[in-house]
Amino acid sequence: MTIWLPNLKDAGGPVYRQIAQAIRTAVKDGTLKPGDRLPTHRDLAYHLGVTVGTITRSYREAERLGLVAGEVGRGTYILDNIQSELDMAATAPIPMAFTNNLAQMNLKSALQSDATPGLDGEDSSPINFRMNCPLPPQEGHIRQTLIDVASTLSIDDMVSYKSEYGIAHQREALANAAGRLGLDDNPERVLPTAGVQHGMTVSLLATVRPGDLVLCEELTYPNLRSLANLLQFRLRGVAMDDEGITPEALENLCRTQSPRAIYLMPTLHNPLCSTMSQQRRIEIAEILRKYDLTLIEDGIYHFLNPNAPPPLSCFAPERSIYLDGVSKSIGGGLRVGYIHAPGEMIGKLASAIRSTCWMVSTINLELVTRMINDGSLAQYEAWHREEASQRLCIILGTLKGYNIRFHATNYHVWLELPDHIDTGELVMNAANNGVLLTAAQQFSVGHVPRGLRLCFGAERSADRLRRGVQVVDRLLKSSDFGNAVVM
Repeated sequence: MTIWLPNLKDAGGPVYRQIAQAIRTAVKDGTLKPGDRLPTHRDLAYHLGVTVGTITRSYREAERLGLVAGEVGRGTYILDNIQSELDMAATAPIPMAFTNNLAQMNLKSALQSDATPGLDGEDSSPINFRMNCPLPPQEGHIRQTLIDVASTLSIDDMVSYKSEYGIAHQREALANAAGRLGLDDNPERVLPTAGVQHGMTVSLLATVRPGDLVLCEELTYPNLRSLANLLQFRLRGVAMDDEGITPEALENLCRTQSPRAIYLMPTLHNPLCSTMSQQRRIEIAEILRKYDLTLIEDGIYHFLNPNAPPPLSCFAPERSIYLDGVSKSIGGGLRVGYIHAPGEMIGKLASAIRSTCWMVSTINLELVTRMINDGSLAQYEAWHREEASQRLCIILGTLKGYNIRFHATNYHVWLELPDHIDTGELVMNAANNGVLLTAAQQFSVGHVPRGLRLCFGAERSADRLRRGVQVVDRLLKSSDFGNAVVM
């Protein structure tokens, strides 16, 4: 056990948080090193004159910040490769009050009212700028469509096992959706998935083996990093400019590293908001073809930029797997997406679907099918573009004088931070003031830039949205940043 005791002299705030902050300070200055074991709950409680429950809460807080991990029967240890509060924004659990509010939220346009309190009065839950989960638009049509599904779909189709390929008319609807983007609308090239994340897993299972190298943007969707650990493939970031990955950097890596596949988000990149030009897509496609590289393209945000060029997959269709879904346009709880791929890949992809979830829920898939066919999905997408535009005005109207990357109809922005701002301190102080943010560390594959992603689709009221961004603005402007507390 490490002989370490926190120094709480002159510290302020709740004792449990003081202890967690002391652990963080000790990690940063090297007093505590990866693998060090902290005092037991009982020993530390005795030395500090507090309850064991206070120590338990402080260690949980330190774990929430990515500083420590507790092992039953062994104790609490400092983690290796500490990312501390930089990881907090994506790894910290959302308080129960917040998840309840999501379930209870008013589904009208978030900007119709400047104050929409929760069921028990004013909503005091954390303001969520962390999750990229836009609220579903008006729910009346979804409810009626579900009633229609229950009334017309046979019980056998609703509850029985079906093929991983899906029912024919459902594949046709998904193929039509792909066709509207410029992809081949042949249903034989489409498979339903349980969302885009599932599509990523399936695509990697079908194309990559342990030890293979997979390329991606220097900043990428964090779940790809998790999949790299799970499936044991190597991950390498490709240098980017304002459009996305550069052809020069990609070709150099292809020539020297022999990658197996590449995962890209060319339209409304998460988190940088960039969209690749058509000429750049053509250049990238030529390199993919030259080096026999499989493309896995994530198109989940494509609908928010209707003026974007066709998917990159259109320029190298023989080697491209395109992923899309309705998590951002209808709702993430449906878990419905699709894969569009070359015919020769479909069998392997279908096998991976069967191995991971057997099939997509027929009821959910039927709901989405009908919303594609009756045009309501397209209406929802248009609604979201208008909603994102209105919300963006609040963000940009408050955060003035900073370098912000954004798109006019997108639900997140990228905020580049001034040199004097410590990213981890900003995320920590924002969390302490009830605002959840995501720092660059979460997206980085290699170099970590100075910045953070701010998502503004999940909050249901303009008042909470405005209050949250005002907190961020005040923290950025605080002269005593390290100790900033916004009331």
